[in-house]
Parts: sequence; structure tokens; C-alpha cells
Amino acid sequence: MGYYRRIHLTDSQALTGRWRFPHSLGYIEEHRLLVPGGSVEHIDKITRQSLYDEVWAEPVSRISPRYGISGVALGKVCRKYKIPLPPRVYWAKVNAGHSPKKPPLPASKKFDNCSLPLSRSPTHDPHSSDQAREKALTAQERVGFIDVAEELQSPHPLIQAASKRLRLKTGWDNYKGLRSAPGEVFHFEVTRGALDRALLIGDALIKAFECQGLKVWIDAEKNLTLIGLGETALALTISDHVARTKHEITAAEQKAIDRWRRSPHRWGIGGGYPSPPDYDYHPTGKLTISIGAYPSRNWGDTPKTRLEKRLHQVVAGALDLIEEYRIQAERRKCRRMAWQEAKDRYDRRIGLRKHEQAQLERLKLKASQWQEAQRLRQYIEAVEHSAAQDGQLNEKLSDWLSWARVKADCIDPLIAVSDIILDSPEPKSPGPYY
Repeated sequence: MGYYRRIHLTDSQALTGRWRFPHSLGYIEEHRLLVPGGSVEHIDKITRQSLYDEVWAEPVSRISPRYGISGVALGKVCRKYKIPLPPRVYWAKVNAGHSPKKPPLPASKKFDNCSLPLSRSPTHDPHSSDQAREKALTAQERVGFIDVAEELQSPHPLIQAASKRLRLKTGWDNYKGLRSAPGEVFHFEVTRGALDRALLIGDALIKAFECQGLKVWIDAEKNLTLIGLGETALALTISDHVARTKHEITAAEQKAIDRWRRSPHRWGIGGGYPSPPDYDYHPTGKLTISIGAYPSRNWGDTPKTRLEKRLHQVVAGALDLIEEYRIQAERRKCRRMAWQEAKDRYDRRIGLRKHEQAQLERLKLKASQWQEAQRLRQYIEAVEHSAAQDGQLNEKLSDWLSWARVKADCIDPLIAVSDIILDSPEPKSPGPYY
């Protein structure tokens, strides 16, 4: 028998069921909500089994918003109630088309019959499924199955140019045995054995992209093949996986090394040490399509499904990734605009502050000059008074007194008299005599 408490809800909460109990109510085994019309809506309790099914169906980052908490908080709840969580490699295997095993929910007499302290977030719509999952499930419905031809027939110009360039007999093979010319043609990184297959996949893929309104082009300056829609552009690559193994020195290589060691001229001209490679590279024939960077998406061959059968997933994933990049770009633009506005406000305040400080320093300077002029006049009057009492007020002293009063007036900012000598530019020195 559960515990019940009357809760007053708004009309929108009653209609949609978007409500949650406060934490003070504790565990509630059954929630019943009376909606307009007199019907009763039952809201299932959150149990260990239901939460276990959720966290193994979708990543925690997608589930936590439904409960109005962070992924870290949801992980703590799972650990407290002994609910195993998928490792990170689990979702990578799922995205690659695998079906990894998951551990069973361990039995727990302590928690099996109780409700978890979780409730749906008021902002979560329980009737709308996760968009990314829905798009992944309906990729074939969104794009349609993409057929890969057995031979190149009317290939796309980019594929035709890549085929002509990569089939040259000389050049292009790197130390892994891969051929690539991304700055000139479509970005392939493939071995000779996988070239034909890669060209067929690339041709079908480009045509499918263009059917969806996407553009594919070569950026020779950035050495990239780009796929884009509008102002959003992502890098595109089709590559061949090459396995690496530790190189074992052959008998011929060991013989050459021994011959070099016995040679008395091994350190002379032309006596280079015969250096065997550190690793051997073996083509696997497994192709991978990579789109974007930070974040990026990859699709490749799996033990059950070849890449040719997954091209509809690639196109649907590319559309989703482009939309994700567009949203991120909009968010960055908004953050940039907000930052620029804040910086402009800061610059205005700093400019006003500097202006006020300059005005204050000017005021202090004028006051100091005025005070200095007053001090000089007091001194001049004192000199004149002393000379008059002593009977020494002659013509020479009178000229000095007149000069001194003019200098005091030049200092006084309230009189604004210019000093012909001191206010004029400093004369230039003729320099030393040669």
C-alpha cells in the first residue's frame, strides 16, 4: 500500500502529466493523477528493472534529462541501487553494428521492492522519443536503400578523376601501401586491392548525397574533400584499414647486417647500415567512411554487415551531423555576440573611467598651478614691501617685480597668459662641430 498526499496542480500540469513530487514525500509506490473529465491517469513507479532497461537501451547522457538531473547524478543512483552501467566501448560497438553482451541485473532483496527516488522532469515530454535514436532506426525510411553497382557506370566527375589519378603505375604508395591524393581528387586512402571497391562505394555515396541536396567538392588548399549544406562543411574520407605487426628480421636482412659489421669500411662513404623496417603492414580490406571532426562519425565493415549495406546509415548520419554542426555554429555565434556585447560594455566603461581619471589629473594640475601662482604673488608682494621699507625699491628691482608678476600670471590657469620664451618650442642643437 503506498502513501498518498494531495497536491495542487496547474491546468497544464494536469493535462500533460508533466509534474514531479517533491523530495520530502519520499518513496511513492504508485502515483495517481485526476485529469479533467474525471479519469485517473496512472504513472508507473521507477524501479531498478525499469531504470536498468533504460540505461542499457540508451546512453546515460540521453536519459538523465528526463529526470531533470545530470548524467553524473544518475550514475550515482545506479551505483547506489546496484544497477550495472554500460562501459563506453559498449556504445561504440553498438554504433558499429555489433550486438555486445550486457550483464544481467543482480538480485537485491534490499532494493527490489522499492521505488527509486527519481521522477520525470517537468520539461521532458514522455510521448516524444529521442530524435537521434528515431533517426537511426528510420535511416532507411528517410534515405532509402542505396544500391552499389558492380561496375562503374557513368561515374561522378570526382570519382572519375580519382580513378584516373589513383590508377597510375608510379607514385602514391606510402609506407603502409596506401594510395591517396586528397588535395587533387576525392579523398581516398586505400590499398591497390581495395581501390575498385572504394571507387564504387564513393560513387554511390556522392550520388546519394547529391540526391539529398548535399554538395561534395575538393578544397585543394586545405587538402580536404568536403561535404556540406549551406554554410556548413565537413571533411569526408574513405579509408582502408591496414594492420600493423612487429617486423621480424629475415635471413637476408640478418646476412646484410653481418656483412656490414665485418666490413672494415663500414663507417666510410657508402657504408650505410642496412636498417630493416620496425613494422610490417598488412591490408585488411576493411573500409571505413569518416565524416567531420570533433565530433565525427565513422561507418565501416562489420563481421555481419558490409559497408555497401550501410550507406543509407551514412547518408542519414551525415545529415544529422551537419545539423549538429549547424546548431553548434549558431550557439558559438550567439556566445560570440554575447561576449562581444559584454566586451563593448567593458571597453566603454574602461574608456569612461580613463577619461574621468584624465580629467581629474588635469583638475589637480590646474589647482596645483593656481596654488603655485598664488604662492609666487605672495612672495613678490613680500619682496616689494620689504624693499619699500628699507628704501631699496629702485628701477632694477621694479623691473624684476614686473617680470616675476608676468611669470606668476603665466603659471595661473585662470589668467591664461602665454610665456614667449618658455611656451615656445625647444630650440634644436646644431650638434658637435666637425
